[in-house]
Amino acid sequence: MKKVLCCVASVLLMCSLVACGQSTPPPPPPESPEQSVGSSETTSPEISAPPAVSSKPAGFDADAVVEQLEVREFQYNSRYANYAFVTVKNNSEYDLDISADFTLYDEAGSIIGAESRSQEAVESGHEILLWFMPDEPYAKMEYEFSAQEEDLYECVLSDLSYEASETKGKVILSITNNGEKPAEFVQANVLFFNGGQAVGHDFSYATDDDHELKPGKTKNVELSCREDFDSYEVFFTGRRY
Repeated sequence: MKKVLCCVASVLLMCSLVACGQSTPPPPPPESPEQSVGSSETTSPEISAPPAVSSKPAGFDADAVVEQLEVREFQYNSRYANYAFVTVKNNSEYDLDISADFTLYDEAGSIIGAESRSQEAVESGHEILLWFMPDEPYAKMEYEFSAQEEDLYECVLSDLSYEASETKGKVILSITNNGEKPAEFVQANVLFFNGGQAVGHDFSYATDDDHELKPGKTKNVELSCREDFDSYEVFFTGRRY
């Protein structure tokens, strides 16, 4: 009986070993696509960042700046001389060095004159007066402006203020330099009007023997008109290194 039990036990043990030898372990879980080979850490898929948008303003655009110049034309002819006036207001954000070419035509459309003018240190937000004396009256004026950002001189126009006293045939300007540095070659131009028409012009420097208007100083200048006038406009130029 003991031999029979031993045989049965041996058979059962062999069957168990055979069954164990035929079993296979479960396959490992598939590797995650975010997991690096040889690493247990996961990383997010790489995403390209959107291109950065520059917050810097665009550079100086001469054509766009010229379009922001506000221009007015006036003409005055007398028995003494002929005058052409052009006021230019710098509405751009830049301080400018301005140049202009003028062409004058008669009634028939023929060219009768050509002039060029320029002005440095035209401060943003300020207006200047350009003028010249044609040989004869003209019927039409054409002009072409160019502009560069001022990089040689400092502007002084915002440092200047004035008080005006009108007397017979003239205007007296008291011009003050409110800045902390001297203003060089300060010039006042006055354009006189009667009924909206230009009837005269005069100019004067408001400087000392050093060609400067010192800080805090005031200079008085007279500007006259041969014709009767009912209004006038004042324009300044000046600069400093």
